[in-house]
Amino acid sequence: MIERLNLQHLVYLEALITEGHVTRAAERMGIGQPAMSTALAKLRTTLKDPLLVQTSTGMQPTPRAMELVKRFRAMADLLEGREEGEETFHAASATTRFRIMASDGISRLVLPELMAIAGEIAPHMRFTVSPGDLRRAREYLRDGDIDLALAFIRHPPPDLHQTVLYPQRLVCIANARHPDIGDRLTLDQFVALPHVTWGAAPVPYASMELMVDEALERTGHVRQVALQVSSIMLLPQIVAKNRLLAAVPEGLALSAQRHLPIRLLDLPFKVDSVDISMLWHDRLHNSVSHKWLRGILREIGVRLAPASSCGRDPAELK
Repeated sequence: MIERLNLQHLVYLEALITEGHVTRAAERMGIGQPAMSTALAKLRTTLKDPLLVQTSTGMQPTPRAMELVKRFRAMADLLEGREEGEETFHAASATTRFRIMASDGISRLVLPELMAIAGEIAPHMRFTVSPGDLRRAREYLRDGDIDLALAFIRHPPPDLHQTVLYPQRLVCIANARHPDIGDRLTLDQFVALPHVTWGAAPVPYASMELMVDEALERTGHVRQVALQVSSIMLLPQIVAKNRLLAAVPEGLALSAQRHLPIRLLDLPFKVDSVDISMLWHDRLHNSVSHKWLRGILREIGVRLAPASSCGRDPAELK
């Protein structure tokens, strides 16, 4: 009967639905995985509903589970004198663990700033950052596999929240002493000289490189790819010691130019910008801790917005 349940069981159910994973839910509640499994079994037996079902993308809540947690949250807000959806959150003591999807290039720019801030004002927070298939970002966010995506996504799903973290364009990088390039890069030079590109396995999809190829195709040209690699961070290092060219985000190029003998050049054809955005699912839209993280990242994004060094007015980036 229902009296066999108590308030703590509903707290556990909320954690299970939020995390979509028994072990992560147990960690969130500070209990062992067997205890969380026992609580889930009791909930299922008492409520006569599976509550969470295993799918190929993780554990998914049933409609009854979602309704129960919705009512529990409303009741908890009422009992604690909060407005609906409001949470108590103190960064200095918060132990929230955030899971973020970002490429190695974005991580290199963002993570040093993020961890410096978190170390000062939120020392107990924990972060896991890893790359992933951008084509499955909606699925990852919906299923709770990640809490936030930092990425350039050409066509973001309409049901995700999105805001630009920092704008940037694509530029061409070349060896600082490249013998075949003068003050400007021509289209003929761009397609005649060999390139190194990003997108080899295990990278499943490099939309940035696809944009370049599509833009070239509209001009009736194809570039000559001599090397393809799996890490975008390798491109500046390779270019610095070869006659290869590469098309990269301006932020990465400016960062690499500080310690590598490379030069930045305007692409000799039109291509869309590759603005880096934050994307998140509605399930975390009103989370106070998630709002805190998004606010911190917005501040970082303002500082990361690159000032162009290729003859373009930096004001155009704002």
